[in-house]
Amino acid sequence: MSDPTFLYCVGATKAGTSWLYRTLHEHPECHVRAVKEVHYWDTFDAEKRDKQVVMLDANLLKFKAQREDALAAEQGWKVRNMDRRIRDMGDLITMLNADRSHDLAYGRYMIDGLGDATLVADMTPGYATVDVNIYQRMVADNPAARVLFLIRDPLARLWSHVRMQAKRQMLDGEDYSEKANNTLWRVLNKGQETHLLERGDYKGTIEKLRQVIPAKQLMVAFTESMFTVPGLAKICEFLRISVPAQNQNERVHQGDAAQMRDKLVPQTVRFLKDQYEWVAEHVGPMPAAWQASLARG
Repeated sequence: MSDPTFLYCVGATKAGTSWLYRTLHEHPECHVRAVKEVHYWDTFDAEKRDKQVVMLDANLLKFKAQREDALAAEQGWKVRNMDRRIRDMGDLITMLNADRSHDLAYGRYMIDGLGDATLVADMTPGYATVDVNIYQRMVADNPAARVLFLIRDPLARLWSHVRMQAKRQMLDGEDYSEKANNTLWRVLNKGQETHLLERGDYKGTIEKLRQVIPAKQLMVAFTESMFTVPGLAKICEFLRISVPAQNQNERVHQGDAAQMRDKLVPQTVRFLKDQYEWVAEHVGPMPAAWQASLARG
């Protein structure tokens, strides 16, 4: 058996990576761990690593509690599912705390349980923000790796990310829609919540990737196209896997609905105009959804 294809899906945040993860998770030719986002390549800084591990430790405790509930309810299928998630979470924590002078622990973690799969995938949108030297190390670790960067209509992506941020920061008595709109207003007018923009900096990420990733090993794909049969087929061809016979996965992690204030829509589009124009010039024709959003500015 030849070595499996290694995929780094580096984002973007709120651009369909969870949907693709689920699709690959169910694909018989693919191997992904139970924890979607590995966060190896963006946690070399000790503070970032420790913060990530604290979050994973908290999730591990939740998984163990959920397993106990499933056991009490005699839900055998859920107990087995939680056992896998608990094992993978524990392995991930151990790996992140391991020696980083080389990447052997990461490689062992990623291929553990590979079986006959021909594709191994690390689906971590945070990798869109790492420095070029990290991309160089990623390629050195897996010289034949494939790198996929999903890009979604900038207006829709930012609003989805803002809503997720607002949901996480909700306090008792706060109105969700109001909080989301206030968050967006601060992004546009006060230069706050800059990480929301960094995760959607298509120009910055693609330019870094193109510096070090061979063209045949890099794919920039429109999220809107991925949800079509031809679009998913192109991604599968790039990953050297067969096209699923029928993909009925629902969109995941869409977030609670909230309406953007009318007056913020054109301001946001103008704020993001450079991203639209850069993608149109350097990636390819924009999907209809992108063009419709751009026209609202």
